[in-house]
Amino acid sequence: MERKLFLLAITSLGVGGFLAFVVAMARTPGVYKYFPPNYFYHALVGHVDLAIVVFLLTFTMVLWQRYYQTVPRFSYYLALAGFFLIAAAALAGQGKAVSNNYLPTIVHPLFFLGAGSFFAGFWIATLSTLPRAMKDISSTYPEKHTLSLTVALSFLMLVAFLLSTFKTGSHDEVYLFYERLYWAPGHIHQYINGALLLFCWYYLSKKDIKIDKLRWVSVSFLLFGSLLALVPVLFQDPVSREAKVFTEVAYAVGLGIPMFVHAFFILKEAGLKPEGLHKTGLLLSMSLYFLGIAIAYMGFGQDLRVPAHYHGAVTSLTLSLMILSYDYLVGEGKRIKLSLSKLQTIMYGVGMILFVLGLYFAGKRHAPRKTYGTAYTDDPFVLFSLALMGVGTLLAVISGIIFVVYVLKKSLEVSDHGR
Repeated sequence: MERKLFLLAITSLGVGGFLAFVVAMARTPGVYKYFPPNYFYHALVGHVDLAIVVFLLTFTMVLWQRYYQTVPRFSYYLALAGFFLIAAAALAGQGKAVSNNYLPTIVHPLFFLGAGSFFAGFWIATLSTLPRAMKDISSTYPEKHTLSLTVALSFLMLVAFLLSTFKTGSHDEVYLFYERLYWAPGHIHQYINGALLLFCWYYLSKKDIKIDKLRWVSVSFLLFGSLLALVPVLFQDPVSREAKVFTEVAYAVGLGIPMFVHAFFILKEAGLKPEGLHKTGLLLSMSLYFLGIAIAYMGFGQDLRVPAHYHGAVTSLTLSLMILSYDYLVGEGKRIKLSLSKLQTIMYGVGMILFVLGLYFAGKRHAPRKTYGTAYTDDPFVLFSLALMGVGTLLAVISGIIFVVYVLKKSLEVSDHGR
C-alpha cells in the first residue's frame, strides 16, 4: 500500500509539474504566444490541484502508512480515481475553470467526481489514523509529534469543509461559491503543510533531537486550526473582510511564529554548513520557505507577489519530500546516484528561488496574477522580472523531470538487494 501511494504521489507531481511549465511559459515574454490562451486557466487549475493538493496530501498518506500502517486499501483506490479524473478534467480543457484559492475548480462532472473521490479517500485515511496519531501529539520525538499533528489537522480540515458547505451562497456567483467553500479548509491545509515541513526539517537535520518544551509551541497549530475550522460559524460570510483579517492573523501568529522557533532550534542543532544531500536540502528548503514568508510579512495586493509567497512556502516542502523520496528508494533496496540527486535538488532549489524572485519583483510593479501573456505591460523591469521567472521555471522543470523520471524508473526496477 505504501509503495502504491508513493507512486501515485510522484506521478501526480509529474503531471502537475508539466502543467506548471505550461502556466509559466504562458506568462514569459517572447514565449507566451506559443501557448493557447484559452487553455491557460485549465492548466493553472490542474497544476495547483495535482502538484500541490494531490501530491502533498498523498505523500502525507505515504508517511502515515509508514509510521502507523493505518491507511485502508480503499483510500488508495479512491485517491487514485480522484487523481485520474482531476487530471483528465484539466488536460481536456472542458468546463469552466474557476481560479478560486486553495482548490481551484473546473465546473465539470469529471472534476467534481475526481475531487470528491480523492478527498473521500484522504479523509477515510484520516479517520482511520486519528486514534493512533493522537497518542503521539505530546511525544518529545519531533518526527512522531509533527506527523501526528498532520493527522489531527486533517480531521479539522474535514470539519471546516463540512461547516463551509452551509455558507457557500448561490452558485450563480461561481467564484465566491468556491472561495467560501474552500477558504477555511484551505487555510487549515497550510497548517498541515507546515507540520509536514517541520517533520521533514527534523528528518533532514539527521540529529537525535528531543523537543521537550518546544512541542507545545507547535501544538498551537491545533488551537489555531480549531479556530479556523469555526470560521464559517464565527462569520456570516467566510470571505468577508473581517474573516480574512482573522485568518491572516491566524497565519502570522499561529503558523509563522512556531515555524520560526522550530527552524531556529533546528539550525542551532544542525549548523549552517551544507554537508551532503540532507543538509543541502534542509538549507535550500528553509531558504525557500522563509523567502516566501518574508514576502507575506512585507504585504502584497492582488498581484504576482501572492503566488511568489505561496510558491516559496509550498515548494520548500516539495523539495524536502524529494529528498525523502530518495531515502524511500534506498529503504526499498535501490541504489541511488548521490551526485545526481544532489545536483537535481540544487537545480530545483535555485530554480524555484529565481522563480519566486521573478514573480515578486514583477508583482512589486503591480503585474496581475492569474493572467495570460504580457500584454498588460511594457515596463522593462516587469518584463525582465518575468524573464527571470521563466529561467527559474526552466531550471525547476528540468530538475523536476529528472526527479520524476529517475524516481519512477528506480521504483519499478527490481531491488538491488534481490539480485
